[in-house]
Amino acid sequence: MPERTTLSWFDPFLARASGWWSEVTNLAELAQGTTVDLAVTGLSRSGKTVFITSLIHNLLSATHNPNRMPLLNVAGSGRLLGARMEGPAAGGLPRFRYEENVAAMASGAPDWPDRTDDLREIRIEVRFMPANAAGKLLSEISGSPATITLRIIDYPGEWLLDLPLLTQSYADWSRACLALYRRGPRIDVAADFMAFIAQHGCDEIGSEEDARQAHDLYRAFLIKARDIHGLSHLQPGRFLCPGNLADASLLWFAPLDVPETAHLGPRTLGALMEERFERYKREVVTRFHDDHFRTFSRQIVLVDVLRALLAGREAFEDQRLALEAILQGFRYGSGGLVSKLIWGPHIDRVLFAATKADHVPDMQRDHLAELLRNMAAFPAIEARNLNARFDVIALASVISTVEDTQEIDGQRVQVVVGRPVGSGRQARLFAGTVPIRPPRPEAWNAPFLNVPVFEPPAIDPSPVDGIPHINLDRALEFLVGDRLR
Repeated sequence: MPERTTLSWFDPFLARASGWWSEVTNLAELAQGTTVDLAVTGLSRSGKTVFITSLIHNLLSATHNPNRMPLLNVAGSGRLLGARMEGPAAGGLPRFRYEENVAAMASGAPDWPDRTDDLREIRIEVRFMPANAAGKLLSEISGSPATITLRIIDYPGEWLLDLPLLTQSYADWSRACLALYRRGPRIDVAADFMAFIAQHGCDEIGSEEDARQAHDLYRAFLIKARDIHGLSHLQPGRFLCPGNLADASLLWFAPLDVPETAHLGPRTLGALMEERFERYKREVVTRFHDDHFRTFSRQIVLVDVLRALLAGREAFEDQRLALEAILQGFRYGSGGLVSKLIWGPHIDRVLFAATKADHVPDMQRDHLAELLRNMAAFPAIEARNLNARFDVIALASVISTVEDTQEIDGQRVQVVVGRPVGSGRQARLFAGTVPIRPPRPEAWNAPFLNVPVFEPPAIDPSPVDGIPHINLDRALEFLVGDRLR
């Protein structure tokens, strides 16, 4: 991936030029319509599919019930004229399953949509009345409202962790992986795989059978690390969610013990793994990056901070590591025309969202956002240095709980109440006090992985009333509000 050269002395001139060009191009976009590419990014189980479904449903409903999205300025100010889903683009990706997702949540036994298993796309056309005088005049002259198209691509969150592979050699990746697997909770669940590679050196003659067996053992380890310990930094992502990968043999590789001075000679197991690793990067990861990430200008990063916190120190630190890793695959900086011409497309607005904010009482939600801000401190500094706008919020794409109080150990505390999926009765969740920064090593409680999955509320499948949420409108205002002025 191309790197941006730092020219600090040139940045003020670039910023002014970009600002001037932005004003000009914004008027052109109002006249002709434009497409805003939004990267909905998140690790597995962070709520991407539910976020996209709720965003679409509430945008379609906003003209009927603007009170559902008051913090989205174009809706709250009455300038939103309508929104509609566009049909599939010729030669584009399969369509995002919006209708099926809404039907699942609106059924007699409401349930959450199926998790993302492959690439899908959806486009929403938004028609609105411009707020500024020049935009209003342009609309009056043309006789048409302003329009933008919001293009969203949904994809498995696991695939994000493949992007850092593009800057790594097979030997470097292997050494980094095995350094992780020899400490913490990975030690036990990796035992079978580690025993296999202890008996199969990188310099021994390799075979397809050895490569397949190593892959199967390695994949079984990744699944256990995710499901038993709640870990997130698990590579390659396609091992956990292959999608419609036509050639499964592309996945027949795994890390090996490769000494710093090792030479992977022809026909060795190490050479076989290295060739497969490089082919995987070239034919799968690079294609995924080039086809779907080069055009994104806005990004939301969804993070299930609460689940990682309750899963314990190792899971929390692992999620922080994974968060830093996935952000290496994106380019941040000013989205003005001049910088685009010089450095190509890149992301100029980045929003980090702590999801499932309805799982903690209202007074704790600011803490949830601050905890994520602390986790994302390093990526945030990088983003700001490249002139990208950055923010952090707590978010619930769908509210599935109500607040209540309960007496615990003689004290009255706030809890949330919801109906777990498949249960006939309601349950209370008390997550404790959410800290604003990661707890100290001695302050971690025992891991708690059994966080209830609450049923979604009953909703109207027609886009009229919308879906109850927390801060979805605020998120959308930050991400695309400037394009709806």
